[in-house]
Amino acid sequence: MPPPNSMRSGPVVLTRSTEILAWERRSERERDTRFVELGRYLCEVERTYWRVEKLKSSTSFLSRRFPESRRRRTYLMSIHETLPPRPGRN
Repeated sequence: MPPPNSMRSGPVVLTRSTEILAWERRSERERDTRFVELGRYLCEVERTYWRVEKLKSSTSFLSRRFPESRRRRTYLMSIHETLPPRPGRN
């Protein structure tokens, strides 16, 4: 038989764990959205904006401005390019 104290704290524990799991799901969705958005911006940078600093290539610009690994940048850009355009977006 469980001690009497755990019977009172049971609903609190269950409620808190449910809240934390819901927060985690929201956070994952937001992170995924941010990754797609970052991929879109990296694609724009690669097409045009690297010329602003008069560099020889977009790769050198991206390496300087976004020091994350090149593989990760390429991955994020490919996600953006693979997804269908969202309605109402340019």
